[in-house]
Amino acid sequence: MIINREMLERFGACTGEISRFEADFPGGLDIGALWGTGDEASALWKEILATPWRRQVGWAIGVGLIPARVRAGGLAGFDLREADLSGAILSRANLSGANLREAILRGADLSGAILSGAILHGADLSGAILRGAILSGAILHGADLSGAILSGAILYRADLRGADLSGASLRGANLREADLDGAILSGTILYRADLREAILSEAILRGADLSGAILSGAILHGADLSGAILYRADLYRADLRGANLREADLDGANLDEAILRGADLSGAILDEADD
Repeated sequence: MIINREMLERFGACTGEISRFEADFPGGLDIGALWGTGDEASALWKEILATPWRRQVGWAIGVGLIPARVRAGGLAGFDLREADLSGAILSRANLSGANLREAILRGADLSGAILSGAILHGADLSGAILRGAILSGAILHGADLSGAILSGAILYRADLRGADLSGASLRGANLREADLDGAILSGTILYRADLREAILSEAILRGADLSGAILSGAILHGADLSGAILYRADLYRADLRGANLREADLDGANLDEAILRGADLSGAILDEADD
């Protein structure tokens, strides 16, 4: 199948960029190879992703013109700024160091993908599947990860400042030394997550599930943990100055040497909490 001007106009795609599309693909874009599995498919995927056409991939996947599985081989360090990869299947893809600034990856499958050091500043990953993905040192400043599945993901030293993780699942995730300053984690599942020495200053964790989470040495001053579940959480030496812990469940939590100066604990459950 060949995608040409007539087809794009019929679908109302590439608005304002059809002339550029024709310049990049003067004879139209033959997408037949994308349905294969070999080097030809990989080469064509990379050719598409290297042009402004990458902003239309999500649309093409959505209408069934191209396969959801992106067989592009190694994309480490690739420039994918503003790419629309909504619904794409990139499980186990190597995207380490890739530039995905303001990319759209809504509902994409990135299970087991390697995104170490990737730039995802302002990217839309809402509803994306990142189960077991490696995002160590990734820049996710201001990214939208609402409703995303990050169970078992590695986010060691990741930059998540101001990111929206509301309703996301980070069950058993490694967020050690991650920067979540001002992040939104309302209703987020952080069951048994590793948040040792993580920065959560001014973060919003209303109603979050932090049962069994490790927060030793974490900085949570000014954080909103109202209604959060911290059952058996380890808060050893955590900094909770000025934190809002109203009606939080701290049953069985370890608060040994935690700094609670100015924290609001009204209505909090502290049964069997170790302080």
